[in-house]
Amino acid sequence: MKKRTIKLAVLSLMMTAMLFNCKKDDEPTDPKTPSTETTQALNAITLPAQTLIEPAAVQSTPASIEASAKATEVSGALGNIASTGVVPASVTTAASDVSGALSQDEINTLNSVNAETISAVAGGGELSPALAAILDKVMANPALAAYLPKFNFPTVNGVAVRGAKKTTSTVTASGARTSGTDAVEKVEGVLVDDACITAANTLFNTAKARLDASKATEDAKVATKYAADIAPIAAAQTACTDGLTATYAGYRTSAQQIGADANAALDAAQGVLGSNYALLKALVSIQVLGTLASINELEAADRQACIAKAAAATTNAQAARDANIAQVNAAYTTALAEATRLQGEAIRSCHNQGGGN
Repeated sequence: MKKRTIKLAVLSLMMTAMLFNCKKDDEPTDPKTPSTETTQALNAITLPAQTLIEPAAVQSTPASIEASAKATEVSGALGNIASTGVVPASVTTAASDVSGALSQDEINTLNSVNAETISAVAGGGELSPALAAILDKVMANPALAAYLPKFNFPTVNGVAVRGAKKTTSTVTASGARTSGTDAVEKVEGVLVDDACITAANTLFNTAKARLDASKATEDAKVATKYAADIAPIAAAQTACTDGLTATYAGYRTSAQQIGADANAALDAAQGVLGSNYALLKALVSIQVLGTLASINELEAADRQACIAKAAAATTNAQAARDANIAQVNAAYTTALAEATRLQGEAIRSCHNQGGGN
């Protein structure tokens, strides 16, 4: 009986061992690495090199002065009056235009203008209130305004620039900083020390490090381009304003010389001109003072245009920089989101690849 009991116990232990071994062999085992497909996809994640946007060009037109056809005609005719004794119709018409538009007091005020007054206005000085009022009246009269040059003000990006106080501008450029999405370090309900999950996280971290390095390279490209875009702006503004000094000095000299020549011709022909002499002298004063005052205003506008062009160029460079930063950030965010998605797939593949025997 005792031997039979021992034999049954041994058989029971053998059966238990067999059942345990069968159960262990039939259970699936988790893989040690993520799926090959997901691994390859994570390893292929890159941030493409970005094609940087160029700043928009600043559109501008320069200031210009168009000579008056009527003034040119009268000026040419005056030189022949003294020698021929004949007063051309254009000169008589000019005198009539003055008498029909201005009072005797206004004509006398214009004829009291001397070289000192002209020199002061040529130097940037303001007209006296009386002279300014007369010139405003002249400009409102089409017949007299036709004897003055036409002044075209400069434009920047389609907007006319008028004279303004001289000023300087300092542009402070600031770059933008962005941060990326943090890597997913764990999936809820999964042990983070699982060898396969650790491998999946390592693949993600490697991909993210690669994306971060590429983003840093692209950000540096954007910063370098912005620096290159704004570098010549200050020098261009300086060159723009420096070139105006000689140009407008020439305009002023020419206006004064034309006036001096016209007055010399009038003085020589005074006896022939009679009562028209004072009217034509007043017209010359109108032309000289009006031209010089307009030249002053036009120069101020041209200098302001230099500042406006520099400011517009800076704004355009900043806009391009910001667009490039946004472009890099968008590409980085897209790539990082895909890497994060693939990380999740990699972790899920650690438990969905079947078992071994």
